[in-house]
Amino acid sequence: MTSKASKLRSANDEQGGDCAPLRLIYAPDADDSASEQYGRYVLGEIRFASTPTITHREDFDYPLVCVPTQQLLGPPVKEIWLSPTPVEYRQQADIRFGNNDQVLFGYTHFTLPATGESLETQIQRRYDAMLELLQSQGYAHLMRVWNYLPRIGDAIEGMECYRRFCRARHHAFETFYEQLIPNLPATSVLGTSGTDLQIVFLASRSSPYHYENPRQVSAYHYPQKYGPKSPLFARATLVRWNREHTLFISGTASIVGHESQHRGDARAQAEEILRNIEELIAHVAQSIGMATPGLGVVRQLRVYLRNSGDLGTVRQIVEGRLGAPAQAVYLQAGICRRELLVEMEALLGLEKPT
Repeated sequence: MTSKASKLRSANDEQGGDCAPLRLIYAPDADDSASEQYGRYVLGEIRFASTPTITHREDFDYPLVCVPTQQLLGPPVKEIWLSPTPVEYRQQADIRFGNNDQVLFGYTHFTLPATGESLETQIQRRYDAMLELLQSQGYAHLMRVWNYLPRIGDAIEGMECYRRFCRARHHAFETFYEQLIPNLPATSVLGTSGTDLQIVFLASRSSPYHYENPRQVSAYHYPQKYGPKSPLFARATLVRWNREHTLFISGTASIVGHESQHRGDARAQAEEILRNIEELIAHVAQSIGMATPGLGVVRQLRVYLRNSGDLGTVRQIVEGRLGAPAQAVYLQAGICRRELLVEMEALLGLEKPT
């Protein structure tokens, strides 16, 4: 066992096996694999590169995702999702996954077909397979989903790729769930420069709690002008562990109500996004009986920029509001609405109220 894997086991033993069943760290994107550092304590790994030498890896036991998008600041990093206990790795159909006794990390992908009908069929098929896998394995509750969608804003046979994605996902959820809203997880959909749609997901054995933002219309209630089927996701998902709660905040844009704000102004959009995130954190904290913590509790933040030239402006806003403790990764990516220049998503821990 590696020294890092030993530390993970020791930390879990010290807490009586009571720590959260997953943890996200950023590590240098070196050639070595996460398993070489952490052994079988890796749930999954995500790397970012504008021209990755690989789009996925089938030769690793654990799910390894290589997203074709450019990191805009600092030395390249990779995201490693760690478990405090050894992980089991398997593959079912086209889905590779790793799980411990409480959570599951999974990954699937396919090359975008040329026609809109084929695209929607493939998306629904992959979502169907994902939901069936989780049900069969006993991790029936989605916590977080990331969708990396090439050509996100392009029209395919008269309809934007993103709108076709939303319709296909809607059909899959509608078919699988008797009740939609209680089962919608925190989600992001970002455009990439690749050719494959990549779907990454986290699921739990226990039921999470999904939240909406008081400043925003729930995405599943958007008017039809945004597409034939509304986007199906929660603004945030809270998972309650024994000692600490994990809050996943969905991809968040400069939207108030359902309308985009501050067109063409990346600075103002970044400020509006952080207001949205702060309001959402306060709303969740109040619901579980804890004091409003503010943005200082954000542990990790992904910041997506349509235009790399906005990096300096947006970074200044982020660092001014979040401060030093938060780790932020800045990536270039397509965003679901043409007028939106910035999107952010966050991960944070909330202490269990005493």
